[in-house]
Amino acid sequence: MPRTTVVASLFLASVAALAACSKHSDVARLNAPDAAGYTPAEAPQFQITASTADAAGPMAPGGGEASVSGEVAERERSRGLGTAYGEQRSSSVRGTQFQRADAYNPDLVLSMRYNDAAGVQQIAQHKTGSPYILPASQQNGPVSLTLRDEYGAPLSAAQVGGDVYAIGEIGARYSIGVENHTAQRLEVVASVDGLDVLDGGEADFHKRGYVVAPYTSFAIEGWRTSDDTVAAFRFSDTDSGYAAQTGKPRNIGVIGVAFFREAGHDDLFRRDTADPFPNRYAPPPPSHRGY
Repeated sequence: MPRTTVVASLFLASVAALAACSKHSDVARLNAPDAAGYTPAEAPQFQITASTADAAGPMAPGGGEASVSGEVAERERSRGLGTAYGEQRSSSVRGTQFQRADAYNPDLVLSMRYNDAAGVQQIAQHKTGSPYILPASQQNGPVSLTLRDEYGAPLSAAQVGGDVYAIGEIGARYSIGVENHTAQRLEVVASVDGLDVLDGGEADFHKRGYVVAPYTSFAIEGWRTSDDTVAAFRFSDTDSGYAAQTGKPRNIGVIGVAFFREAGHDDLFRRDTADPFPNRYAPPPPSHRGY
């Protein structure tokens, strides 16, 4: 059934006062996605496919750097960030056919949390007290997810325990970058703050997604408002975020991307995701009766 996957790399940030992110004018531009229409049936579904607004190419490495001071004054304590329903931006889609190998269960799911610098510091102090800086990027085998600034550079992020927190600031625009390094098309279903990026309703694996061509990347720049436009993703205070404004604030601060492979390409996907060392740890000996 139709679904699209999003992959992004996140740069993890150590927690201290957020420094200005460096802007890269030479960052590779991303393709616009194909949106896939979906209905739960066994036959191939007609989906929405996006036309490419920018030339295809690999995502550029690097990105801004950020830090958060070890102490956050009480008056500066963060109430957290949300994602607002921003200005209209041009982003065209078109129809395409895509049938999922498994209609309801994604093959891979990538997720990332986000907050402002003060909020990340608070979370770090509560959880571990020792965050560290890395690029805001998540990868699982041949797919990746990256949060990017308006110039296309990866946002800074912080590793806090087992979670990656992208670091943003109110008013800044961002996009969700996805890469497909497999030899087959994938469908990506994406959510922001628990809301589906295509219809604005509560996110669900059963919903339609964006179709990603083999060996390509693209950027999801906002909530889809028509075949030709999106409402830009902009960081905001939580009360001004789209989720809060629509009465669904429960999952503010998290972004997810689910990947579905296309029916009839099981062997291709298996080869693309083959692991040369599948058993990395010594298993316990088989249980046996004592003498």
